[in-house]
Amino acid sequence: MLLAEAPALDLVAVTTVAGDTRLRARIAARLLGAAGRREIEVCAGDEVPLLRARERFVWFGHEGRGLPDAADALLSEEPAAQRIVRAAQEHPGLELVAVGPLTNVARALALDPKLPERIATLWVMGGHVRSVRLGDRELPPGIDYNLCSDPEATMAVLGAGFRTTLIPAEVTLRTWMAPADVAQLEAAPGVFARALGEMLRIWSGAQAKLFETWGGTAPSDFAAFLHDPLTALALVDASALHLETLRIVLTVQNGVLRTFEVAPGSHAGSDMTVATDVDPQAARHAILTRLIGL
Repeated sequence: MLLAEAPALDLVAVTTVAGDTRLRARIAARLLGAAGRREIEVCAGDEVPLLRARERFVWFGHEGRGLPDAADALLSEEPAAQRIVRAAQEHPGLELVAVGPLTNVARALALDPKLPERIATLWVMGGHVRSVRLGDRELPPGIDYNLCSDPEATMAVLGAGFRTTLIPAEVTLRTWMAPADVAQLEAAPGVFARALGEMLRIWSGAQAKLFETWGGTAPSDFAAFLHDPLTALALVDASALHLETLRIVLTVQNGVLRTFEVAPGSHAGSDMTVATDVDPQAARHAILTRLIGL
C-alpha cells in the first residue's frame, strides 16, 4: 500500500510467493480493495522453492485472519513469473520490489533472460551483510529468510546483472512498530488502516514466538518488525536510510545462502546498493503516517 499510494509511482501488479500463494493472493486483493485500489492486478506465484523442500517456506497458520469486509481487487489467473515478464516488457523503467523469496523472479528470468536490462532497479528485502543484532545477541546468517529459503533462486537472480538495492536484515531488525502505533492504525478512519491494525495484533504474537526461537525476548515497545515496509519506503522516500555501494559475493555455506562484502573493485561478486544504516524513528514515523491515511 505504500507503493500503491505514492504519488510518483504507478503500482502495476502484485505477485505472491511461498506456501499457499492463492490464499496470499486473495489476502492481497482484499486489502487492496479495502484501500480502494480494486484495479490493481494480483497474481499467485510459486508455492515451493526451485530445488529445496517445501518446508523451506514458512507458513504460520494464521494467514487470512482479520481480513476486512470489502470487495477484492482483480485476481488474475496469469502466473506470477509471466506477469513479471509482461510488466517489464510493457512498462519501460519498471521497478521490481521483492519482499519475499526470489523464486518468482528466478522463474521470470528463465522466461526472459533480458529481464535485468528491462528492470530499472530490483529492490530486495534480504541479505545479511554485516553484523545482525537483536538487543545484545548476534544472530546467525540464516535469519535472512527471504534469500536463504530458496538459495538457488537467489543465486540465479542476484547473479544475473540486475541493478540491485538490498535492504538487509541488520537494518530491518532495527526498525519496528510499537503497540501505540498499532492502536493508532486501529483508531484510523480508513477500512484498510483498521484492518491492518487488527492483523498486526495477530502477527505480533507470532513474532514474539520467534524471539524465543532466536534465544531472546521482544523489546517492551515491540509490536511488529517493518522489514517489507522499510524496503518499499526505500523506493518512495529513502531519507531515513543510509545507502552505500558495496561489492557483494554470494555463496552457499552448509546449505545457507551468504551475502559477503568484499573489497571494492574485487574480481568476484558485483556492485549493489546496500542500506547500511537507518534512522528507526524517522522510518517508523514515515511508514505509519502514510498507512494511517489509507
